Amino acid sequence: MSPSETGATHPSKRYLRWTLNERVQHWTLAATFLLLVITGFALKYPEAWWVRPFLGVEWQFNLRGLLHRVAGTVFLALGVYHVAYMSLTRRGRGLLAAFRPRRQDLRDLVHNVGYNLGLRRQRPAFAHFTYMEKVEYLALIWGAVIMGVTGLMLWFEEVTLLLFPKWVLDLVTVIHLYEAWLASLAILVWHFYYVILNPDVYPLNTSMIDGMISEEALREEHFLEWQALQSREKQQKAESENAQKGEPIGRISTAHGRPSD
Repeated sequence: MSPSETGATHPSKRYLRWTLNERVQHWTLAATFLLLVITGFALKYPEAWWVRPFLGVEWQFNLRGLLHRVAGTVFLALGVYHVAYMSLTRRGRGLLAAFRPRRQDLRDLVHNVGYNLGLRRQRPAFAHFTYMEKVEYLALIWGAVIMGVTGLMLWFEEVTLLLFPKWVLDLVTVIHLYEAWLASLAILVWHFYYVILNPDVYPLNTSMIDGMISEEALREEHFLEWQALQSREKQQKAESENAQKGEPIGRISTAHGRPSD
């Protein structure tokens, strides 16, 4: 059954999508990534317009290197914290389980392609994360590992040259540069479209600002999760009513990939 054919929503009803902790992680990542892009490309493309504030005086260009290393350190520290958050907290483990790739993701991909080509009447029903969000998250993890490892090897190049021949350092330099380009284009083309230019959320998906998602958006974008929440709310209401009457009722599991809040 499709989202458009099932139940009514309440315009004022909203659900938690991202906790404050997760939003702080996101915006810290966004700030450090932007600073790394500007100060990193400034070294490779010294004639670009964004490099002008760092030119002219030696300390200004040294400032570029300092800012890049500070941002890189914060980026790596955030990565370590994120791993701890996702593995050691109940909420994080729930998110990690929801991010896990499943065979259904491949079916959803085929279904969605058919829908976009006009071969399917309805879009696929998604749980807490769509296959697109899962791919983007995995790409972020992959990119962070590549940039982190190569960045450290370039930062401590003396140690790198003690352990490896110079061609390894040259190769690492190329990998670091093109992974930076790949990550920048992924943000500009993919992520910005998904959270800004997508007609379904334009002019902005605000869930990473206030942490909330409307019931209407939840039903349209994550129908299986919305369906599970409706079942859970009905179950809780029945339990409350029966508790008032002194009649116990069994608990029914309605989980569809939604992490525990």
